[in-house]
Amino acid sequence: METSSKYVLINEADLYLGQCLCCGEIELQFKGLAMALTMTDLYGLIDRLDRLPLSALYLVGLLDVRETTVRVGFQSIGLQLTGAERERLLIALHYACLQLDSDLLSPRQLPLN
Repeated sequence: METSSKYVLINEADLYLGQCLCCGEIELQFKGLAMALTMTDLYGLIDRLDRLPLSALYLVGLLDVRETTVRVGFQSIGLQLTGAERERLLIALHYACLQLDSDLLSPRQLPLN
């Protein structure tokens, strides 16, 4: 689904993933937390969540270094998740990556040679 400036990947009541059409940045909103991620950051978040051992509760440490490094060094952010929320977020992040990959493989995106 496309809007004028964003490509909406997932839009649910408490989970949103979209890509900015001008810069490619991924916007994630989940449990009141909003983050802007590059594709590398997105893959890193998926890897971090995938590697967590099974547990009932998780505290995932996140580090936001976007534009704040010049002013304050860094800002530390933590995301507290239940096991079900971790699974839901992981499924959504994997789905978003698959959607972005399939868009790259569509005929209009492939070079002619």
